[in-house]
Amino acid sequence: MEAKRRQMIIGDLAVLLVALIWGATNVVIRDALDGITPFWFCALRFIIAWGTVMLIFGKRAMAMERRAKAAGTFTGMVFICAYLAGAVGLLYTTAGNQSFIISMSVVFVPLSVWLFTRKFPGWHVVTAVALCTAGMAGLVLDGNLSVNTGDLLSAGAMLFVTAYILLVQKFVDGADPCGLACWQAFGGMILAVAAALAFEPIPAHLSGAAWAAIVYAGTIGFALTLVLQTTAQKYTTSTHVAILLSTSGIFGSAIGVIFIGEPMTWRIFIASALILAGVLSVEAIPAVRKQNQQKRQQP
Repeated sequence: MEAKRRQMIIGDLAVLLVALIWGATNVVIRDALDGITPFWFCALRFIIAWGTVMLIFGKRAMAMERRAKAAGTFTGMVFICAYLAGAVGLLYTTAGNQSFIISMSVVFVPLSVWLFTRKFPGWHVVTAVALCTAGMAGLVLDGNLSVNTGDLLSAGAMLFVTAYILLVQKFVDGADPCGLACWQAFGGMILAVAAALAFEPIPAHLSGAAWAAIVYAGTIGFALTLVLQTTAQKYTTSTHVAILLSTSGIFGSAIGVIFIGEPMTWRIFIASALILAGVLSVEAIPAVRKQNQQKRQQP
């Protein structure tokens, strides 16, 4: 049991690193993508990600059973649907509204687990979800809560993110997570390229800054995080993953304040504190309970 708990903590730390990289990626690439359309950015990002993971883990991917290959490919297609729906939705809604709506997977993942398994996740998880939800609302909403087409597309992206986390949790058990990540990248790449070719013109010219952002987003921002998250979900729960990924907003805000001079307001500070409290509660409360049980069992 102690070894399993240690593995879960390591898995949670890996997911926290994914959230840090996601938050940093949004800041790094924000001003470098002029001249490229959303679908082609996704397509090029996934092509680079697939090439990166195959270069490192290709032999392991090809050695997997056909069923595992198909599962990974399908999971990657579900993930890219979140990207594509979000990219179109952003044309009709604000970045703040979309960030909040998509991050509501922190609520839908544990609810889905509860619905499918009939197993209550515990009041400490409910508390963590409530704190994270309140914190994310404070980070990204500015008081305009009107619903439009972009918000509905963002809700669709959120459902795809929820499905993706649950699918990874289902398929990674008994599979090679690095090989599975390769097939996820492949599935996402196929669908992203198809969408880009169908709906957007091929970009005629990209600046050096845009290529640098695409390469960074495809390698560090996606290939690395894909392997980290898929491997981590072999040892931690989908509920933990959703809660820990909600910290990407904190990391993005902090990096923006430190490196590009964005203002730090009391709203951002309090919202970040709420999310941090939620993350700490989902990790600390079980540890405290276990410590108290051990004390009671001692003679």
